[in-house]
Amino acid sequence: MGEKKTSLFRRIYAMLTRKQKRNFVAILAIMLISAWLSQLLPVAIGDLTNNVLGQTDLSFLNVIPFLAFILCVTVINEILKVVRRLLVEDTGTSFEKTARTKAIKSLLRSPLTFFKENMVGHIHGRLNRSLEGVVKLIKLIFMDFAPAVFNGVAAIIVIFSQLPLQLSLLMLLVVPIGTAIVLRQIHTQKGIRVQLMEEKTIMDGSVVELINGIEVIRVTDNVSTELRRFDNQSEVLRSKEMRHHKSMALYDCLKFINEAVFTVLIIGVSTYLAGEGVISVGAVLTSYLCFTQLTTPLRELHRILDELSESSVLAQAYFRIVDLPEDFSYRLISAPEEVVTGKSYIDINELTFSYSPDKVILNQLSFTIQKGQFIGFVGPSGCGKSTLIKILLRLEDYLDGEVVMDGSMLKDMSRDEIAHMMALVPQTPFLIAASIRDNICYGVHREVTDEEVHEAARRANISDFIEQLPDGYETILAESGNNLSGGQRQRIAIARVFLRKPQILILDEATSALDNTSERYIQNEIEKLQKENGMTVISIAHRLSTLKNTDEIIVFDKGEIVQRGKYDELKDRPGIFQDMYLGKLK
Repeated sequence: MGEKKTSLFRRIYAMLTRKQKRNFVAILAIMLISAWLSQLLPVAIGDLTNNVLGQTDLSFLNVIPFLAFILCVTVINEILKVVRRLLVEDTGTSFEKTARTKAIKSLLRSPLTFFKENMVGHIHGRLNRSLEGVVKLIKLIFMDFAPAVFNGVAAIIVIFSQLPLQLSLLMLLVVPIGTAIVLRQIHTQKGIRVQLMEEKTIMDGSVVELINGIEVIRVTDNVSTELRRFDNQSEVLRSKEMRHHKSMALYDCLKFINEAVFTVLIIGVSTYLAGEGVISVGAVLTSYLCFTQLTTPLRELHRILDELSESSVLAQAYFRIVDLPEDFSYRLISAPEEVVTGKSYIDINELTFSYSPDKVILNQLSFTIQKGQFIGFVGPSGCGKSTLIKILLRLEDYLDGEVVMDGSMLKDMSRDEIAHMMALVPQTPFLIAASIRDNICYGVHREVTDEEVHEAARRANISDFIEQLPDGYETILAESGNNLSGGQRQRIAIARVFLRKPQILILDEATSALDNTSERYIQNEIEKLQKENGMTVISIAHRLSTLKNTDEIIVFDKGEIVQRGKYDELKDRPGIFQDMYLGKLK
């Protein structure tokens, strides 16, 4: 465990910038000065009691220098604490910004299987809490733990320098007893905060699940059932929290009793020693104030250590996110293979893919697509056509065979090269909570003129709708474009194609939400773009009419090609395509 924490702190330190490291040096210096100033007050009050208040001819003028000194020390100390806090907060917020970006980068480049195996809400909750944990760890060390240690050490030094040995040793007894209580408290409550955090993370996942299914829940009138399910989860969390709070209240009570007993002992013994002339009356006050300086950090020790432990676990969870392996498609190939091809633009040879040994999705596929062709993929659900598209986009890694695109092995192509060459319009388009213009320009890595954006929208048959909006192209869309219809979302996604003009366009049910008129218009515009730029188009469609003008249709079934040909040929030829055409097969 110690090695893990050492490694954890090293990783956090390695993420700090030079400015942040300089801030920490300044923070340490401030804490040392502040701890020293804090101990001047008990000494000053003791001197005031002995040298001024003990005089028979007491003059208030003699008190003024002491009061001025106490006020100055207090003000300076508080100013130093403010400076320290601002330095810690500045370092913490800037570190959090860097850490958040680093985590998001890791998530965006992680394998897609990670998102299939974890609920979205779970990932979101874990990310937020782990970020809070790693930042809180920094703040705890420099706002609570280190000052408590410095103040405690300074108090012990003052105690032994100002008070008799027997009284000093009596004061120090409070430390081992208090520490024993704290260690017992930590042992019995070990991991409870992390358990509570995991329960809350699970509930985050449930909340996202409910929000995503709000329409189905409402249509099925299942609100009461979902409320009961959620309430049961909440009760499990509440019960664990109450057990934790009861234990915490008990241990806090023991700590206060320990402190109270020693407070009475210190006052009693110091008063007795003063009566015997061993110490001065002022030393009684000094001993009491020094004792409070010692017990204050001890009182908070469990909270600090407990929160440090929790934050360490959360920080480790953060680094597990940061350490997620990169998706195979981001792996750099040091020596790409040279490929010699004929005239084919996409060459697939003996391609095999499966998620498990007993379930082959694609079985030794071999075919070619020429540059500038318009190819249709059809077949029943689960036939492998969508998986093939994912392989071409390097969203899945094939097991065997080879795929060559424009003379390069697909496995040697970087994400940048694939993004430059290919564009995908999925059935459910991805829109961001930004302006319509930003959404149309999404994925275009160059400066784009307003004229280009307007022309792309026109060709996607969405310009009239946009121009009728009060803010036009600057209209802000809701999350996922939820303030638009399904057809409007699809047309904005299609507008990106006319802006990007890719070499290869993949349409995955891209016009399924459009009416027949809009679909025909956009289909014509895509075909025009194809001819203008020599673009290769691959279209997956259940609405077979969209494939009438294709150069060839490839029909899949159970991971194999079972038919090939033009639209009119296939609809008159017995087989899967004809069955789909006649509505016998979905």
